[in-house]
Amino acid sequence: MKNTLHVLAIDDHAVVLQGYFSIFKHLENPYKFNLKKASDCKTGHDIILRHRDTPFDIAVLDYSIPAYPKLGLHTGEDMAALLRREMPGCKIIMMTMHREFEILGRIIQNIAPEGFINKSDCTTEELMEGFQAVIKGDTFYSNTIQNYMMRLEKGIMLEEVDLRILYLLAKGIKNKNLIKYIPMSDSGIEKRKYRIKRLLEVDGDDEVLIDKARRMGYI
Repeated sequence: MKNTLHVLAIDDHAVVLQGYFSIFKHLENPYKFNLKKASDCKTGHDIILRHRDTPFDIAVLDYSIPAYPKLGLHTGEDMAALLRREMPGCKIIMMTMHREFEILGRIIQNIAPEGFINKSDCTTEELMEGFQAVIKGDTFYSNTIQNYMMRLEKGIMLEEVDLRILYLLAKGIKNKNLIKYIPMSDSGIEKRKYRIKRLLEVDGDDEVLIDKARRMGYI
């Protein structure tokens, strides 16, 4: 049994990287951690290639990091794909602030990360729980990601215009003014709102709808 786990973390915020390293060092594990960090795709790419002979066991990758266009590496998702090719045994934990269904769905389908965490979901304690779970061989998806997968399974997928309506309502835009922001008629917007409430199983006013949408991770 190996006693050292090699960990790569890529994020363009030094404080975040230091936080990840602190979490690993305070986990209750029989392992020592050899930690490497990168702040962009280029640095991450170079580190991965230099460690082919000592592959990483775990990688924590932020989705939004500076690109390396020369090699077509633009996001943490691209770095995850590189790791899947170069180090197939590496467990990947994706981190993101994004909630867009296109991004979440693509990462799940193309990368199938062992951990997938929306940064707005997690406290430090929950991050520790997630990292610990992945080390033990389990998967850990934060609430936003779990809600996305649940909606996908149930077929509850709102369209872009639906999300726009929810966003505007949450910002305090009155119903009568939605037409100024959305190229639809008043009746068309009302029909959309009715559809949204039906899909989200909401029986109440706009305040109830906004609360439910927030809890489900739509806004």
